[in-house]
Amino acid sequence: MQRYLLRRLGFSAISLFLLSVSIFVVIRATGDPVRLMIGPGSRPEDVERVRTEWGLDRSWLEQYVSFVVNVAHGDFGTSFQYRLPVWDLYLERLPYSVELASAGLLVSLLIGIPLGIVTAVKVDTIWDTVCKIMAMLGLSVPGFFVGLVMIIVFAVNLRWLPASGSGTWAHLVMPSLALGWYFAASMLRLTRS
Repeated sequence: MQRYLLRRLGFSAISLFLLSVSIFVVIRATGDPVRLMIGPGSRPEDVERVRTEWGLDRSWLEQYVSFVVNVAHGDFGTSFQYRLPVWDLYLERLPYSVELASAGLLVSLLIGIPLGIVTAVKVDTIWDTVCKIMAMLGLSVPGFFVGLVMIIVFAVNLRWLPASGSGTWAHLVMPSLALGWYFAASMLRLTRS
């Protein structure tokens, strides 16, 4: 058991390392962050000043090592866009993420388990067929696509729900359905078995 846990921790560390390197390289390779921060048409001395201020004048290896050391000390840096510490932005948005995850879980439980029970009881009926189709679609259609379709239908065309924002139950309906639909399909199939 101890060897299994150590092996899993090792695989997790390797995965985190590869993920961090991949994200670091992709962000650096897709464009110059300094140009995005100060915009086109800026003076060359302004570009160099910002590049030095953010440490982007150093090599990629130095930047990556600095990033890893800072993260190990709990310093996630400063957001380019908001000019605020990333940790503060994360803590500010964490309650919304927890709220959305909870709503998505609730949706998946309220849809998946009852429909799974219905399909288990009503085998080879129209209910069974409809629930099988829902489960297949829920497992195969990506959540972001479901979310986009819901925004187009319910926010843009029908104007029943807000397309963005937070604060009321109406803001949670579409994202929680898009998030919970996949897990509802999984629970439906598990409950049916």
